[in-house]
Amino acid sequence: MARLYNNGARIRVSFAGRIYLARWRLLEPDADDVSELARVAQVDLLCARVLTNRGVLPEAAPGFLSPSLKTVGAPEEEVWRVAARRISRAIESGERIGVFGDYDTDGITSAATLYLALSRYTNNLLVKLPTRQTGYGLLEPYVRDLFAEGVDLIVTADCGISNKAEVELAHSLGMDVVVTDHHIPPENPPESPPAVAILDPKLWDAQDPLAGVGVAWKLAWAVARELEDPDGRRHIGRLLDLVSIGTIVDIAPLVGDNRALASLGLKYMNRSLSAENVRPGIGALVRVSGVRGDLDEGDLGWKLGPRLNSIGRIQHPRPALDLLLTDDHREALKIASLLNQLNSERQHRTRYALESALSEVVPEQDFKVVVTEETGGLAGLVAGRVAGATGRPAAVLNRRVDGSYGGSARAGETDVDLYGALFSVRHLLREWGGHRKAAGLSVEPGNFDAFVAGVNEAVRAQFGENPEVFEPSIEVDAEVPLEGVSNGLMSWHEKLAPFGSGNSRPVFASAGLRVEGARQLWEGMSLLRLKGGATAKLPGTLEAVPEGPFEAAYAVSRNAYTGGTELEIVGWRR
Repeated sequence: MARLYNNGARIRVSFAGRIYLARWRLLEPDADDVSELARVAQVDLLCARVLTNRGVLPEAAPGFLSPSLKTVGAPEEEVWRVAARRISRAIESGERIGVFGDYDTDGITSAATLYLALSRYTNNLLVKLPTRQTGYGLLEPYVRDLFAEGVDLIVTADCGISNKAEVELAHSLGMDVVVTDHHIPPENPPESPPAVAILDPKLWDAQDPLAGVGVAWKLAWAVARELEDPDGRRHIGRLLDLVSIGTIVDIAPLVGDNRALASLGLKYMNRSLSAENVRPGIGALVRVSGVRGDLDEGDLGWKLGPRLNSIGRIQHPRPALDLLLTDDHREALKIASLLNQLNSERQHRTRYALESALSEVVPEQDFKVVVTEETGGLAGLVAGRVAGATGRPAAVLNRRVDGSYGGSARAGETDVDLYGALFSVRHLLREWGGHRKAAGLSVEPGNFDAFVAGVNEAVRAQFGENPEVFEPSIEVDAEVPLEGVSNGLMSWHEKLAPFGSGNSRPVFASAGLRVEGARQLWEGMSLLRLKGGATAKLPGTLEAVPEGPFEAAYAVSRNAYTGGTELEIVGWRR
């Protein structure tokens, strides 16, 4: 049995090619809530039902459908002001500021955002990234490197919340530190003082969805306000392309501020592409990725993002950062071509590493722990693929010289709380951190067997509390007649984008469908012509196309070539 992921909906495909819905749950919102939202937002009842299913309140619906910066929460709390005042003082007194990011797309865009924002006010500025070989976060070697380069103020980007000792080291060396991060804080995060400020929204709201780049962007906004820059708001608006990429590629929930920032960033990129004044690095990435037409969240997540991520998995990630910083179109194309080449190498290495990892999977484990020597910077990717193939969370680890094990874990399509499972065995770990769906970890020497037993026990406890934790049911927004899908639905459906974590693509169900024709689009995907004229994509072989009347659950999209509505079937039954 294989598992696929299609536009926010989980499907299962048998080896015979037939796809079916594992579990099907129709969402049934309160009728009065739907009617009230339809009245306030002036939308039809189906749109109102979909919005209500997503927890959108009537008063918030207009802002959800038409995102703007006016809906984004300003950085007005005192902690933002403290950080902004210290950075402003460094700018005005000529102190050297060092921005320190991460090697993934969120960390790279976070570092680029802060660097570009601050370079408007000072040239006594440098930006650094970690490497996978040394490790993630503001580790001691990086702190000492920044000290050697004469940095007076370190500003982290997408890291630092797990680096209490290193913040204290920086302080002892005479450097101030402003931490910007979005990861779940550990039990013992850095303190202020010695840090100037700890800007991790999860410290004051555990459910805050901001990605690291969103936190960095808000700090840039706070600095512009502190310096009373009359053009500051326009300047940080030009950084929304980076915010959109980092937010979407990091799979941050597309709700609240994230939705507005991602949506506005996408629109800004598409306007810039049309006007031929897009950021050179993004224009070059679009070119080598082969994207045609307007960018959408899928292009960022599946085409641009992997190319930015690829180099940090194989070598030093600095060229990816340089790509986003350069104003030279020729240099941008040169770097983008390198990233494209490295992404192809990464794909080849991932396939090989996945085959090796799957051969080591222990069937009895409900938290798959695989030890391999071949993944290196690919551990997270391979863990995600193992999780997808097995329907269980997975960790892919390398054994180190000192007897410890380090690597990455992914929850895959399950609803397992990965962070919670690792928290239960934290006493066995050297370093660890991350989110509900993804984490990095290091197991102390001598603790491997206890770690494997402990995380499996924790995951099974979650299964005991929620029997659907391994195979969550698909949520169907509404049952509709097929003709209703092409009757104005796309006009409001597209306003719900960008889709992703926290804002899945709506799923509808229709009965009485019949196939009048079918052809293979590519291996593993068929294109159906349904009675009534609608077209639909169906994963699987032509032999698996349903005969006779059937019921289907599906998402919808606009065909890039015809402009018409196309169904993307995520499950069917007779």
